[in-house]
Amino acid sequence: MKLFRTALLLALLPLLSACAGSPESLAKDLQAAFEKGDMDAVLALTQLDGTPSDLRFFLMDQVIDCGAADTACAASAAPLDDDFKKSLAGLAEQGLEAAVMPEGLIVLQIKQKDGQGSGKAQMPYAKVDGKYRLVAQRYTAAKLAEMRATTNQQIFDKMLAAGIYDSAAGERRTDWKDTATELPADGGEPGQVLVRTSTALHAAVLANDPDAAVKSGDGFAKMVLGDKDYDGKPVELELRKAKLRAQSMRFLHEVKVSGGWIRGEEAVLLVDAKDGIGWISRGALFMSKNEGQWGISGKQLISYPQ
Repeated sequence: MKLFRTALLLALLPLLSACAGSPESLAKDLQAAFEKGDMDAVLALTQLDGTPSDLRFFLMDQVIDCGAADTACAASAAPLDDDFKKSLAGLAEQGLEAAVMPEGLIVLQIKQKDGQGSGKAQMPYAKVDGKYRLVAQRYTAAKLAEMRATTNQQIFDKMLAAGIYDSAAGERRTDWKDTATELPADGGEPGQVLVRTSTALHAAVLANDPDAAVKSGDGFAKMVLGDKDYDGKPVELELRKAKLRAQSMRFLHEVKVSGGWIRGEEAVLLVDAKDGIGWISRGALFMSKNEGQWGISGKQLISYPQ
């Protein structure tokens, strides 16, 4: 369970700002939907036009958490507070704007029934087409223009400037490319594996088949969508399907590799792809080889509508 990502949720869910007759009835409807783990009901109560896939994932994943048998979630309406207003100012610095200006907050209190943990998410709401809904942030026109004008090479250069972690040295290195070998246009072995596994994973998503996702060759999918949890306990098929649906927001498909570099069992690939909502997603993927299998270990991507 992921109740303890409160800081991350508080950082990202403010991008999700609240269909109901009043804020109180919206909170009531959301609480019922969250507690049932009803993803469709929560999404129906949310205005998501222009919302990036990562933010959709965090909302959908929270529905899964609240729907767990060992978790209780309670929603209430509250006014906008100073901290939230400051967070909106911070988002503006990242090129984000409110599609509809928030009028208040839906506060979601999350508790484990055994009392061992708790968390809180604040989700803005507003009246949209005459009904209260959770509402979202979107990229500004200027930010979209900036991303569209940024090349994959520039994104890779940004990754290098931040440093690529060297596990042997235990530090980030900005000279990683200096000792790497350039790969052919298709990305060589790591590029071919990426295209093959992402194609298989997308087919599993379309088929709503978590078993196929586990067998796709994608290491992350194998880890989070398996039929047993980390303690070896069976995971119900419907829960696995819900997780696949949420995670699919962040999975890449229609991946095209345009080159890259390799250094031992590490590689960086320049890619153009689509994300789970069909937006263009491109930039640099850091790949590493673990137990003989190439997989994604890091990303420096930008995503925007076509």
